[in-house]
Amino acid sequence: MTKKILAIRIGDRYGPEYETYLESKLPEYEFIWIREPIRPDVKLQWNKMYGMSLDIDEPICVMDIDVILTNDYKKIFDYPIKRGEFLALPGWWREGNPEYKINGGFFKYYPKDCKHIYDIFMKDVNKWQEHFIENGITKGPVNGEQYFVEEHVRESKNLKLKLLPTAWFTRWNSQYDMTDKQYDKWQWMMTKRYKEASGNDYIWMGEFHEDIKFIHFTHAQNKPTDWDRIENEYK
Repeated sequence: MTKKILAIRIGDRYGPEYETYLESKLPEYEFIWIREPIRPDVKLQWNKMYGMSLDIDEPICVMDIDVILTNDYKKIFDYPIKRGEFLALPGWWREGNPEYKINGGFFKYYPKDCKHIYDIFMKDVNKWQEHFIENGITKGPVNGEQYFVEEHVRESKNLKLKLLPTAWFTRWNSQYDMTDKQYDKWQWMMTKRYKEASGNDYIWMGEFHEDIKFIHFTHAQNKPTDWDRIENEYK
């Protein structure tokens, strides 16, 4: 049985080096790359929903590509799940919307357990792509898929949400639009939240904390290829 990862690289925001990086980090996995929308009206990261439509009997990992993988990162991808379990990363840094617990950067699930969620989305694509923006839960122009997924996983009688350990994951910033002072303040704030959530004293001190395995560079202009504080593995 070949282990599978589904990832999206649509448009020119991310170059082919992102595919090369992830495939080199996870050579034992077969990557399913979505490079064109699954339907003309499905926007960017919402195409991750395609994973729930696959007619396969083994679990699949679904991930964002704006990441750095470090330390013993394969523990995330190899984390065991049973039928009916939906595995996700915790969005521990989030200040607003405390009812939502996950980050959309990584999911693992059995597609056949989630086909009904895919069907709900595809029946009214435009509604769901705008719903969480219109209700002030997230900002546009394209966002909200993680909230859609979490709501419907929790509502499902046949699925149980399971979160990976908080200490394994962090959000990070390439300093793309910040002064040094702003960046130092952002790092201090993020480290404080990480300590409160995980008990660990730091995120980054010349290298990432040994517990951290998955670093997610969220937001539109924030890319791991632009971060110059460590040797860039993408090049």
